[in-house]
Amino acid sequence: MDFLDPSTEDITAINFNDFNEYYRHGYLLFYNSQNQLSCGITNQDSVGTIKDILKNFDVDSLKFYRLKETDLVLILEKSFNKLNTDRAINHLSTKLKHTAKTANYPKFTLGFITLFIASLIFFSNSFNLLNNVIYLVQNIFKAILFKRSVEFQHQENFTKKDLDCNYAAKIKSNLDNMPIYTIFVPLYKEVKKLKSIISAIDNINYPKEKLDVKFIIEGDDQDTIKALQILSLPRYVHVIKVPFSLPRTKPKAMNYAMAYVKGEYLCIYDAEDRPDPDQLMKALDAFSQLSEEYACVQARLNFYNKTENILTKFFSIEYSLWFDYLIKGLSLYDLPLTLGGTSNHFKVSVLKKIGAWDAYNVTEDAELGVRLYLNGYKVHLLDSETLEESPVGLKNWLLQRIRWIKGFIQTIYVFMISPENHRKLGWSKVFSVYIFIGFSSYSFFCMPWLISIFLLDLHKYVYYSWIINTTFSLIYVYSTACYILKRQKVYPADFVILILWPLYFVLHSIAAYLAIWEIASKPFKWNKTEHGVSMSDL
Repeated sequence: MDFLDPSTEDITAINFNDFNEYYRHGYLLFYNSQNQLSCGITNQDSVGTIKDILKNFDVDSLKFYRLKETDLVLILEKSFNKLNTDRAINHLSTKLKHTAKTANYPKFTLGFITLFIASLIFFSNSFNLLNNVIYLVQNIFKAILFKRSVEFQHQENFTKKDLDCNYAAKIKSNLDNMPIYTIFVPLYKEVKKLKSIISAIDNINYPKEKLDVKFIIEGDDQDTIKALQILSLPRYVHVIKVPFSLPRTKPKAMNYAMAYVKGEYLCIYDAEDRPDPDQLMKALDAFSQLSEEYACVQARLNFYNKTENILTKFFSIEYSLWFDYLIKGLSLYDLPLTLGGTSNHFKVSVLKKIGAWDAYNVTEDAELGVRLYLNGYKVHLLDSETLEESPVGLKNWLLQRIRWIKGFIQTIYVFMISPENHRKLGWSKVFSVYIFIGFSSYSFFCMPWLISIFLLDLHKYVYYSWIINTTFSLIYVYSTACYILKRQKVYPADFVILILWPLYFVLHSIAAYLAIWEIASKPFKWNKTEHGVSMSDL
């Protein structure tokens, strides 16, 4: 069998739709210099398997060549980069009528601001009453979710059996049957955290020969590229350079990398993540016990630097409330939930089927969580934790929160203008999406007006509603925060700083107003969260 050398021959693969098949099975189809349909393969022993894959072709007439694995990747990149980039950007919008790309954000923003100001001026009583009702309803809904999660935890504590957690033994006994597991690590200007994430993945208790790790970097991120070149990367790590294109977002980059996925399952870790070493095994165990409709399992997230300052402490309480209780409650009630941006584990087949990520949504995890339910799938909350780095400075926190709220606005707006979404989901699921994503975002926007309500001359029933709303809201935020702190190893001083807890939500309002500005002026801008600045890393 002749050896194929792309440095001396101009080789262009054909059939872009087979990109991932080529990569996974180690072959490609092309026309040689004699215009003969040919096949390059990376493993001569796999000729029989390749011929079976190509049963729709006249295999006997094919000219077979040997090909290095590195050369296969180079040829695929050269042949399909432009097509793969276009698919990463536009694939979802070819499947769906409404996506973040197609939404008219200037029109939405103008309409929202006009309605808001007109209501404030001409219908002050109704406007302020409605704001109180919206704020109260979303807090009642969250209180119900919190209560359900607490009850479930107590039931689990009494009914949970001693599980066999000897994952090392499981690996040794089932090594041949373990599926390939792909890990996406999107990186952009993350030089400080490269060694950390390499170490974290190396600590994962999973057969390294079954790991398919993708470091996804921007093609013009020279600092990260240079840093990777001087590091000794494990054999299971493949660096994927995403060609420059807009939008420059994490979901676009991951869509591009989907062409290089080998695994049956896929999870995402950010550069600063420190996942539970047994998380992949726990995810596989969960998938094996759950019904087929469960397409994703989501691990809990929290911070390793939560005690660094008041901001990180408050953020940690918020994360515990979110991942340990609120989205857990949504899962228990079988309602659509917003995924975390990391430590979510997917069935690759389902991810491909539903169109992967929305390249233009800057909170792609929230949108994907809802879209999974729209396609008849569910999400399970995994009893495993990943620790991240909390922003330690106000500017970094604000930039991240602006992006999150902007993405929530994108998600609820696209959901709202898609009538088919309301038909697919029952009224309870539609109701939960509007409350959990829509009302939660709007509440941050209307909070300043609720705080300043006594500066206005309004009907007494508005003030009665304000008293009811404020009383319940304060009871809810303080009782949940105290419950969470009691379950953590904290100092008495941590309870004292809860006096400032409402001010933390005022920061959300500042972020919400800035998000409204960005959704109109730069809806697809990805506000980069800076990592590696925590004192815990020093």
